[in-house]
Amino acid sequence: MTTKDRLHFPRHALAESILLGFENNIQTATTIFAPRRKGKTTFVRNDLIPMARDKGFLVATADLWLDKDHPERVIARALQEAIHGTGFVRRTLLRFTRPGQVISGVNAGAGTDGVSIGLDLADDAGLVLPELFERFSQLGKGKALLIIDEVQHLATRKEFETFTATLRTLLQGAQGEVYAVFTGSSQHGLARMFRRSKAPFYQYGSEVSFPELGMEFAQHLAALYFEATGRTWEAAEAFSLYVRRGMMPKHLREIYNLSLTQNLPVVEADKIVWASMLDEGQFATLIESLAPLDQALLVGILTGESLFSAEYRKRLGDELPSGIAPTTTQVQSALKRLQRAELIGNLDHGSWSIEDGALQSYLRRVLLDDDQD
Repeated sequence: MTTKDRLHFPRHALAESILLGFENNIQTATTIFAPRRKGKTTFVRNDLIPMARDKGFLVATADLWLDKDHPERVIARALQEAIHGTGFVRRTLLRFTRPGQVISGVNAGAGTDGVSIGLDLADDAGLVLPELFERFSQLGKGKALLIIDEVQHLATRKEFETFTATLRTLLQGAQGEVYAVFTGSSQHGLARMFRRSKAPFYQYGSEVSFPELGMEFAQHLAALYFEATGRTWEAAEAFSLYVRRGMMPKHLREIYNLSLTQNLPVVEADKIVWASMLDEGQFATLIESLAPLDQALLVGILTGESLFSAEYRKRLGDELPSGIAPTTTQVQSALKRLQRAELIGNLDHGSWSIEDGALQSYLRRVLLDDDQD
């Protein structure tokens, strides 16, 4: 099992533990949580999926952010691709499939005139999902694996509730035949999906902590650098910057690439990469668009304040332009605004977090005057 991406640092042990749980019927579903930019999608693509296929699993992968308005279509198309493959049949199917539609029936056969394909199209993927699910289960022969990326999106809208309930019913009905891996980047969204008593997937499967890549990742890149140049790369300095910036693998990879291609010291490469990431996130524009109370609460979350306490709200009043302490209702409304903007997550029991590692690092530098440069 190999990947063409030489910079990728594999997490084989994590992939192995998840798949062994399925193979031994210890679990039927696993949820992997990691904030954005932590490398979970890279792990799924480069480690989990290749290993699953090597072990004989039929794999379907659905990224719900590809079509946020129609998660049922995303999952239906993922199942179609797993069922029909990526060869001639799939290319022919896609040629006959209009945008916004999915295939509800396929009749394919070989005769004297070659391969014949019959298609029945349906606008509502939810109506054909049970049929696709059954075919997926049959073809998997006890080893079908459905991977749903950004699964917390199913908990964002009321109109998704019926489909989400159908999905759980299908997975439960295929227990021992179809296994599931869910990934998510929002603690608040995953709580709404899995952890609360009224959540649609309450107590369904296990949750796996996604490990950070440590010094071994920097050493891996240093070995590649020495192989390419015959020179030593500043792995310790690179790792220190990687930790200060929020331990995002993409950040360290791009430092390496600049060091290699432009012969830059690690510190200089970091300045360029970090500025680029901030521009990409448009964090300055984002923060400036927030109300003063919302900005102040972001600082409070970063510093671990008790957001609803009278003492903290009084201090907020001293800092806000109005000079008036906000009420608990106003604090709650501001937190909901930040949630809707996907800036923060509610970990329950009054615990809040910044969802994006790059944003958190930026906020520490800008709002707390923490020297990150």
